[in-house]
Amino acid sequence: MQVCCCGLRRADETHVSMGVVCLKDIILAFDVGTSSVKSSLFRADGHQVCSASLSYKTLVPKTGYAEQNPEDWWDRIVKTTRLLAEQNPEAARNIAAIGVCGHMLGCIPVDRSGKALYNAMIHSDSRASKQFEKVCSSVGADRMYSLTGNILDARSSLCKILWLKEEEPDVYMDTAKFLQSKDYITARLTGNIDTSDYSDACHAELMDISKFVYDESVFNELGIDMSKLPELHRSIDIVGTLSAESAAELGLTAGIPVIAGGGDGACAAAGAANTHPGDTYCCLGTTSWIAECAETPFIDDKKRIFNLTDLEGNNYSVLGAMQAAGASLTWLMELLSENSVKNLDALAATVPAGSNGLVYLPYLDGERSPIFDPHSRGVFFGLSNVHKKQHFMRAALEGVAFALRSILDVLRERHPIGKMRIIGGGSNSKIWKQIIADVCNISLAGLSVPADDAGSLGIAAAAGTGVGLFKDVAEGVRCITETDVIAPIEPEKYSANYEVFSALYPVTKRLMHKLADKN
Repeated sequence: MQVCCCGLRRADETHVSMGVVCLKDIILAFDVGTSSVKSSLFRADGHQVCSASLSYKTLVPKTGYAEQNPEDWWDRIVKTTRLLAEQNPEAARNIAAIGVCGHMLGCIPVDRSGKALYNAMIHSDSRASKQFEKVCSSVGADRMYSLTGNILDARSSLCKILWLKEEEPDVYMDTAKFLQSKDYITARLTGNIDTSDYSDACHAELMDISKFVYDESVFNELGIDMSKLPELHRSIDIVGTLSAESAAELGLTAGIPVIAGGGDGACAAAGAANTHPGDTYCCLGTTSWIAECAETPFIDDKKRIFNLTDLEGNNYSVLGAMQAAGASLTWLMELLSENSVKNLDALAATVPAGSNGLVYLPYLDGERSPIFDPHSRGVFFGLSNVHKKQHFMRAALEGVAFALRSILDVLRERHPIGKMRIIGGGSNSKIWKQIIADVCNISLAGLSVPADDAGSLGIAAAAGTGVGLFKDVAEGVRCITETDVIAPIEPEKYSANYEVFSALYPVTKRLMHKLADKN
């Protein structure tokens, strides 16, 4: 295993960042991501001591399938944790708590010993389309949304469980519990397979978001054995301690408290200090979302919005998500043989607001909010012979901003939102942030936490709260400060293009679906 200190990460390469070790209370945080595990040690003041990450592969055996081997997650956790312990022995001896955050919408069937009986079906796995139709016809998509606060589709964990029941009956019969990614790791750490948390369960279409319980009528209707569902907890609840066997593998001391953990969306919200009702933030990465902390879920009659419980089970993240934010730029840069983000910004800066009438609809891989349509597709509209490479670059930045505004417009239906924090790799682009501020007519505040640390910091704060280091998660992320604030300058210059953007999907939807049926 190679160690890299330059900040660049390649496949199967470990990255380690070093800091000053404080011999006081230390928190160990695991972030099971889509492509890698990140293990981090945090001090009780919220500052990171060190971190290490190691990647793994997603398997695609058939169209619509997306699987990972849970053993790969554990292998990378063992390797990265042992590295951290070797590099920081004093910190490793002073770990007060362990927390795990992980990617959501998964399904891992395990037996009574915690052994995975099938590869993990991860969030992008859409094989359960037949089961989705069954849930829609027997239970109803509207009812599922009202119950869970989340939009049902073939990628929901509920549909995946039903797929295993119908397509892999032997696996289903042998399953003791159906777990999410972080639940599997928590089980490996403690030996307790009977635990999950509210944030994962509601997003997975398994939990009544208002009552914080499984809805028996749904599972009875579908013939799913509820005994196979794990007990639900707040993310901050202690659900076990590090077993002697796992401690030996990790190079740690047995008996460290382990909390229930949380889904990556809820952890990222906490790590962005989005902890008080009214707080709003945007994560601008490969995908993007805008989330507001709220006292109650937003059960939208048009099903445009998702809802997650927070890590303490007190508040909610009311959010809208788009599929292709940074992904749009990556695709366009490859298409135009442009390999520098700085060049992209420079090119975009040469074009006036509105891109001389070129409008981009960023639905490269379907869209989630405020429309939920996996068959929607991208569009460049208004193309003429005046448009050059730089116009496409600017239009892509503006198109993502328009998509974010369409989400923000829905959230603003409840009350005004005048400021939004922003994290993610895209927040490093000054021109993009200014475009978003202008398009959305909102002030954007940068944060001191790096985007890829938000989930880790959030779960560390939850773990610290669970063992009493902090009175609440908000205290656990007190180290986060706002940095630069970008105010809108010329919002009116985008009005005409946003009007065109808003009309594009409704008038092209039928044609998009026609193409999808043939391809």
